[in-house]
Amino acid sequence: MTADPTITVVNRYRLTAGAEAFVAVVTAMARRVETEGHLGVRSYHFFRADGEGRAVVTYDSPEAWVGHHDIAMGWPEMAAVRAVSDLEEIALYGPFSDAMRAWLEKAKLLGRLRQAGEAVTGFRRS
Repeated sequence: MTADPTITVVNRYRLTAGAEAFVAVVTAMARRVETEGHLGVRSYHFFRADGEGRAVVTYDSPEAWVGHHDIAMGWPEMAAVRAVSDLEEIALYGPFSDAMRAWLEKAKLLGRLRQAGEAVTGFRRS
């Protein structure tokens, strides 16, 4: 297997304003990412159950992860997500670059990261 630069991230959120508020703001966030977000975001899904939310996002590469966050963190939709939920964990599957580490350190989120490592085998269908 050749090195796969793809990254999948699962963010876990504690809902602070109820499920309906979370669904409303992540719906708006997903629309904005789809229409104006970084082109390296391959998939962007939110889930919720039992007072928790999850974002499952697939990026083309570490550069796409950084680019997405550089673009989206200033959006009012992202502020709305932060207003109705607390990010508790970032589970990262795939390569982790120095630029990603620096971004998380600057945002004071590195402590919430659980790095799951890079793929050791598998495949992806097109």
